[in-house]
Amino acid sequence: MIFDTLENIKNYEGLGRVYTALEFLAKTDFMNMDLGRYELDGDNIFYMVQSYDTDPAKTIAEAHKKYIDIQFMVKGEELIGVAPIGYDEKETEAIPQNDVWFYECKTEPITLIENSFMVLYPNDLHCPGVATNNKAMTCKKVVVKVKV
Repeated sequence: MIFDTLENIKNYEGLGRVYTALEFLAKTDFMNMDLGRYELDGDNIFYMVQSYDTDPAKTIAEAHKKYIDIQFMVKGEELIGVAPIGYDEKETEAIPQNDVWFYECKTEPITLIENSFMVLYPNDLHCPGVATNNKAMTCKKVVVKVKV
């Protein structure tokens, strides 16, 4: 897992498609972009512009096997609980065709604020969309999927 701001993306130049995605995030204004799914490099790199309300009660984590997630906060803030796979998780549901597995597990929260991002690899469980200070907030976020 990587947690940083776009001001520091030069630190990740050696990460191939991950760096390509970070450069794209740094150069793009998402504030007025319509919600939806967009392709940057076909199935190798695509992204989703999302808007949602955070949930103070969210506890189910997820993981992916075929894609790395880059979660970038455009507006708002949320907690993202993180934990490594193999720590103490229990799989509750799997939807392989959508590359998502859900888990009950303990996670450690990290606050994703505007202009910050997290790179979540297939071994990183993550529980996004959790409200900070137990208060729901509307967020606009971009999730970039980078093929492993």
